[in-house]
Amino acid sequence: MIVFLSLLYIGVLAVLVKLKIVPLNTFWKLSPVLWALLLFIVLFIPMQWGAPSGTALMYKGVVEIIPNVSGQVTEIAAEPLKPMKKGDLLFRLDPIPFQAQVDRIEADLALARINLERAATLVERKVGPEFERDKYRAQVHSLEAQLTAAQWELDQTDVLAPADGYVVGLSLRPGQRVGNLPIRSWMAYVDSGLNRFVVGIPQTRLRHVQKGQEAEVVLRLFPGKAFNGAVEAVIDVTSGAQLQPSGVIPIAPTPNDPPLPFAVVLKLDDLPTLAGEVSGGALGPAAIYTDSASATHIIRRVMLRMESWMNFLLPY
Repeated sequence: MIVFLSLLYIGVLAVLVKLKIVPLNTFWKLSPVLWALLLFIVLFIPMQWGAPSGTALMYKGVVEIIPNVSGQVTEIAAEPLKPMKKGDLLFRLDPIPFQAQVDRIEADLALARINLERAATLVERKVGPEFERDKYRAQVHSLEAQLTAAQWELDQTDVLAPADGYVVGLSLRPGQRVGNLPIRSWMAYVDSGLNRFVVGIPQTRLRHVQKGQEAEVVLRLFPGKAFNGAVEAVIDVTSGAQLQPSGVIPIAPTPNDPPLPFAVVLKLDDLPTLAGEVSGGALGPAAIYTDSASATHIIRRVMLRMESWMNFLLPY
């Protein structure tokens, strides 16, 4: 932008010299350098905190589907990219072993209840020990708890959608055996209700950013367009502040540690969509217009729009 404004200045200066309004002396020959220096000090340095910018990215919630029980897949109801509602069937595991477990416990429970009834009758007639009655009563309670757990496991053979959304990259097939270990997921499910548009703002430019301030975003997915929005929240922590639990003593900070940018959540007025869905992974520059150095905002707006049109020429 400095080069662009400097070229404009040189063009105007050339016209003034040609019209003999300005003499072509040493001062005016060196004036483009002074002009560029003035722009840098007066506009572009204050713009770094008055209208800070950074790279913005649309994040979507992706749920890793892991069944609560292990078994063999017998049916897959989900289809790739097809919208689904919360509670819809994703896939089904073979219920036979789980149903057999429920049937076995129900049979044991029925016998335990009969034995409890008989023991209670003998105690009432004072011909049987109370110990037998109490033993069968405890057995009934234990089997009822086991039946609840077995019924829950049987219900978990139907793996359901956790929210409104759709499945991406469906490679699961009937006949495959899946486990309930959290080290591996079997399906990626995109939650349509979890969308966050986040821009990374360097630490030196964050001090004037506040909730509710105006923002603009230019997405490479939509060349030639700028989308209006506002700051929804400032996430005042970075990954550099997190200590991972381990048996190793953490390394103390050094001057060589990079200052990670802070994430600022933006809320766009007209969120762009493709095929009716918010485009997860959409990337582009964004700017926040703070209450400081407001004279620099127009420069940032022009820079964003220049970059939006450059997306037609350099679609990388």
